[in-house]
Amino acid sequence: MVFVFGNTDFLLLFFFIFYFEYPYFMKTVSVLKLLLIGLSLLIIVSCNESDDSVPIITLNSSDSLFHVLNQVYVDPGATAIDETDGDISSSIYIENLVNENLVGEYSITYNVVDQAGNEAIPITRWVLVYNTAWVYDSLYYVNEEKIFPEYEQYNYSNFIFADTLVNQRIYISSLAGDLGQFIYADITDSVIVIPFQTAQYDSLSSYTVQGDGVINDSLVKLKYTKTDSDTTFWNSELIRYQ
Repeated sequence: MVFVFGNTDFLLLFFFIFYFEYPYFMKTVSVLKLLLIGLSLLIIVSCNESDDSVPIITLNSSDSLFHVLNQVYVDPGATAIDETDGDISSSIYIENLVNENLVGEYSITYNVVDQAGNEAIPITRWVLVYNTAWVYDSLYYVNEEKIFPEYEQYNYSNFIFADTLVNQRIYISSLAGDLGQFIYADITDSVIVIPFQTAQYDSLSSYTVQGDGVINDSLVKLKYTKTDSDTTFWNSELIRYQ
């Protein structure tokens, strides 16, 4: 327990108690001696003011950041200053983390408590993890030719959309005239590669496909082979709808 006495309050209390409790003592002891005794008993255990100010948290860098999928995320952190304790940034704790390997929007909340137990007002940063291939997300008009073993032509529409797990990977909703058969492709600069992969016609049958080509923000040109019971060669142009 902490007692804080003002000088005059203490002395008045001291004389009051002694006057009523020890009247004989008051008559036999001089006022000066009593004053000295009172001053000697004046003990200030603590005169510190209570700490009720909350720390202030400031974000390092912006409160919203964009981050490329599959790259290591290094959080810029925050700074916490307390009126009494000073810089307590090392005591900041974080709620929620960024999954750098999954496209999405993440919130990071920073908080801190000073030595007196005062909790700061939490502050939040938003981080958007994105696939840089999102620029190709669109509806495309497809002009497709089977060039071997016999010539056939197909025209239809399909979608391209960015993968949520691998950066610079896209999915093409249809190829080789097979609507709804999603094929993935990887992009490096303007080169697009369809790795060898298996696609399902249905639960009982499938085919394999692989190829490559070029890509820009309005046109995709592909050459690829498709193999099921036969092997066929294809050329495709995917023209972005404006």
